[in-house]
Amino acid sequence: MNQTPDYRGAISRTGEKVLGIIGTIFNVIGIILAIVLITSLSGFEGSEMHNQMQEEMRNDPNLTNPQDAEMAVDALNAFVAGFDVVGWVLIVLLAISTVFAILAMAKLKSVDSASTAGIFFILAGVFAGILSLTSILFYIAAIMCFVRKPPMGQDDLMGRNEPMTRRDETVTREEDTPYRPL
Repeated sequence: MNQTPDYRGAISRTGEKVLGIIGTIFNVIGIILAIVLITSLSGFEGSEMHNQMQEEMRNDPNLTNPQDAEMAVDALNAFVAGFDVVGWVLIVLLAISTVFAILAMAKLKSVDSASTAGIFFILAGVFAGILSLTSILFYIAAIMCFVRKPPMGQDDLMGRNEPMTRRDETVTREEDTPYRPL
């Protein structure tokens, strides 16, 4: 019995794992920064500095119309109130992206799951922001998952399992040899 080694799974997925780890670290940093901004802006509304900014806008000499000054104050208040909601949405999206990245890195441990890991990396990139640095890292890892394939073993040569014969210093398959009558 011919014991040929099976070379499937011999490919190292270290590059994909490193890109996934870096992207996950960026996501965690983004989550922390968003939480800090949300907490600092939530304390800003109603503070002395907020009231002072409103008074400066109302007394601004460039805004001659009092309605324009009130519109500027309302815009400031809307920005402060809206950033709270936008910040929490950003945190949720980055958390989902982090979960998909971790799932992708877990799938890389399995030999036949590189395509599934690539899909998870694409989803992580979409949730991290369509064109952010983090999403680009996840997209590169996904492309590497789809493109890099393990080397073919002896049985996988040209996708066939027929026995091979050697003739005249060339390797041919039995079905490729011309028919010669006896």
